[in-house]
Amino acid sequence: MILPSLTLWIEQHPSELDAVLLDIDGVMINDGRRLPGSQHLLEILRSNRLPYLFLTNDGNHSTEEKSERLSRAGLAIGPDQIVSCGHALKPLVEEKRYTGRTFFIMGDLGTPCYAEAAGLKATRTLSSLKQCTGVIIGEDNYPWEPVINAVVNFFIDRPDAPLIVPNPDEFYPGGALKIHIAAGGVARFIQQVLKAYGLALAPFYLGKPFAPIFQKAHQLLERTQGRSIPPERILMAGDNLAADIAGANQVGFRSALLLTGVTPADTLSKTDIQPEMIFTAL
Repeated sequence: MILPSLTLWIEQHPSELDAVLLDIDGVMINDGRRLPGSQHLLEILRSNRLPYLFLTNDGNHSTEEKSERLSRAGLAIGPDQIVSCGHALKPLVEEKRYTGRTFFIMGDLGTPCYAEAAGLKATRTLSSLKQCTGVIIGEDNYPWEPVINAVVNFFIDRPDAPLIVPNPDEFYPGGALKIHIAAGGVARFIQQVLKAYGLALAPFYLGKPFAPIFQKAHQLLERTQGRSIPPERILMAGDNLAADIAGANQVGFRSALLLTGVTPADTLSKTDIQPEMIFTAL
């Protein structure tokens, strides 16, 4: 059953939730423009005192940059309300004891840089690659041919070195160019080349649908609210079945699909990924 409005459902069922997580692109904004109902949704969440955060796989913009983009669209959402795939770097760095190590960064990784914020030293100088602990794939603004070749050969020499991929997506919208190949697409290309060479490489993926970004958001909600929040009391609302809905289902959150972005309704009959609820609009 497809319901008309996520905001109306939240208005009618506030006691069923302890927190709400929202995707940004395709849910709150599209092509830099505010989507209908986005401001009203924020007002309803605030009036019901429901904590909320925004999750994004946009790892090449800092939360400050993302907040500014939302502000230009007319949505007052602060950097502290946004959880990026780049934020999941810090728990991984701490777990693997990489703090203070130098990593080679392919492309942009936010300003300020997520890697440096996580306690790493960052370099984009190819001549320094051999001395690096590992590689992190960002987005855009790097010469693909020499960098990808150098990174492939780095892993041939150092097959146990970590390849970290904040954004697992294959591509993202590219305006007149239709799409841009994203960090996840680059990572899987590198992985496939190494597989053909005879080496198995398992990247660390951080963003949706993988658990680290959801775990980071859950921890932040509990810290700011000062209490434990059961996962089944958190609703994740997004427009992407493979990222938002699959990820929420895997970590035990409730899931709501918005038909306002990349997923048309007829897709649901062709996949095993199923949301708990479906809404035509905010």
